[in-house]
Amino acid sequence: MRRLLFAILACLSSWPAQAQKQPSGEITGFKNYTTSIEYQRQAAFRNKNYPSAEKIIKEWINKYNSLTPEQQKNFSNKLPSIYYNLACCINLQGRGDEALSYLEKSVKFGFAEYALAKTDADLESLHNTKRFKAALQTIRGRGDLNYILQVSGPYNHKIDKNLPVFTYQSANDPALVTLKNKFNLDSVSGNGDEISRLKNLLLWAHNAAPHNGSEAGPDSKNAADIIAFCKKEKHGVNCRMMATILRDVYQAEGFPARVVSCMPKDSLDSDCHVINVVWSKTLNKWIWMDPSFNAYVTDAKGNLLSIEEVRERLVKGSDDLVLNSDANHNNEEKQSKEGYLGHYMSKNLYWLQCATDSEWGMETDKVDKFARTYVNLYPGSFTTKHVSNAVKNAKVIVTHNPDYFWQKPAGM
Repeated sequence: MRRLLFAILACLSSWPAQAQKQPSGEITGFKNYTTSIEYQRQAAFRNKNYPSAEKIIKEWINKYNSLTPEQQKNFSNKLPSIYYNLACCINLQGRGDEALSYLEKSVKFGFAEYALAKTDADLESLHNTKRFKAALQTIRGRGDLNYILQVSGPYNHKIDKNLPVFTYQSANDPALVTLKNKFNLDSVSGNGDEISRLKNLLLWAHNAAPHNGSEAGPDSKNAADIIAFCKKEKHGVNCRMMATILRDVYQAEGFPARVVSCMPKDSLDSDCHVINVVWSKTLNKWIWMDPSFNAYVTDAKGNLLSIEEVRERLVKGSDDLVLNSDANHNNEEKQSKEGYLGHYMSKNLYWLQCATDSEWGMETDKVDKFARTYVNLYPGSFTTKHVSNAVKNAKVIVTHNPDYFWQKPAGM
């Protein structure tokens, strides 16, 4: 491996990020040192000066170990790649057993680059060893995204009549009527068939606010205030806020819609994605709509697909998935099927979460707001109930039954 892995998240946690403290001088200094040392390490590798690369990496480790535990938290995400790089340069010096020890240490700290580890020529001489194969299998369980989804286990279709029904806001709600009139959504929607109207509203929401994965938006969580916030502050909002805009827009036009959090298996992975589903009377199902990327998914015949249908195809390894050609990020970066579905959403479709009530401003924090309830849909025997990341001020219900989770809206 020739570089450190600096994670750049497309979308952060599905919940608004807390205000970040300004970094101390010590942290800023170590950050600058880390950047400098990485250039030196890369130069040593290019020149095949592996003893020098080893010395540089070990120097970084020693300095990291001298930081306070609180300071180390800011750089602990570097450890997997640091130890992986160290394993590479030591193996290239012919010290295989020592290299395996550092590879195993990299795995211990969470190394997940399966495609790299599987084919990295720096470690090729170790590929047939039991220790390497064991380490690679652990890495695969973290980093081979399609494999992780494929072995997630089947859903359980057991019916629980005590679970709440999902509800949707009427288009006659005063807030939605005001939204429709303010943005002339009838004109935006157009006079075409249902599917064309849904796509038109998706595109409008995509363009109504830029996407910025690190920005949680205003305190008031509704389409009108989020759009106003973006115009005033001149920057975008995270995927959850983008989905909130589209939910309100769809429901203002009379289409039942949900905000769905698409979550990874790794509970320590803060990079998830939030999209919408909207009920199509024409197709008699929920269909995938992602305002952050102006994205929807069809089969090879052009039939729009639901989240469940996309997930099933990914689990089965089916290639019958087509991403719309105009899917993009902020009208600047075109999205590919391989990147969006094969990588990003494969990771983020392990389990799903959405609120039971699709209501205007339901995630606005205020004392007199009704209690929020969310449903988590888990595959197999998987659960995150043991993880202390429950939604703030909300009740979380667990189900393994997709039939319940994707139930048809009442009256449809």
